[in-house]
Amino acid sequence: MKKSNPALPFIVIAIGIAVISLLVYFLTKKSNGNDEKKENPAEIINASGLDKDKKVNNVEGVEEVVAKWIEANPQAIINSVSNMQKKAMEEQMKNAQKNIGEKKDELFSDKKSPQYAPSGYDVTVVEFYDYACGYCKKAQSSVEELLKEDKKVRIIYRDFPILGQPSKEMAEISVAVNLLEPSSFKKFHDTLMTSNERGKDGALKIAKNVGINISKLESVLSKDKSKIEKILEDNLTLGSSIGINGTPGFVIGEELIPGALEVKALKEKISAVRKK
Repeated sequence: MKKSNPALPFIVIAIGIAVISLLVYFLTKKSNGNDEKKENPAEIINASGLDKDKKVNNVEGVEEVVAKWIEANPQAIINSVSNMQKKAMEEQMKNAQKNIGEKKDELFSDKKSPQYAPSGYDVTVVEFYDYACGYCKKAQSSVEELLKEDKKVRIIYRDFPILGQPSKEMAEISVAVNLLEPSSFKKFHDTLMTSNERGKDGALKIAKNVGINISKLESVLSKDKSKIEKILEDNLTLGSSIGINGTPGFVIGEELIPGALEVKALKEKISAVRKK
């Protein structure tokens, strides 16, 4: 049986609000009689083509009017929805900044998560990632280039497995590697992130290739199973609380930066933090 879309009622409401708002705006603008400023083509409201004297007495009539209006003004709907999404994103980023400020200790003073910390570092970048994420693999090259060129950047690595079972399996092994051999984590992480290996077998293969004892690693996976699961659960909870709903996600200073960043953008964000 085909499941109904739970978001449908909200979409219908959003469209209804958009239509009403645009109609009010259009009528108000007309009543002002101000013709000095040229109209933006995207703001022009087109006639629906319905008979203006036709009475609407039932639901079917209302539906016809709305459908015809939308058909005549698709760009108006697109613009309205786009503006709503923009406002929602702005609100999300505002809340993220507030939550980051409240969770500084969890983000930057965490001792459980693996990290790369060169002597004398002055800026910390927290990266939330998923080994099955193509954008994370793209961001990996930017992070590596950054670390080669800037010797005062610390990276805190946080597994954020959201792309299914293979992601979860690779994240579990990632955490286990850090529990077993913290000094080998970065080599494991960099190699797995730049490979096409997936799932538990793929991650174990990478671990073996970088010199990690697989028997000991399997023992950690079994013995510390609940601890590993708790670390991953905490990562997901923390990431969600600061507005991360996809990977990769970076926290630099008190700013959440979603998505893969080019090295130039990373440098600019880090430079801004140093100037504060």
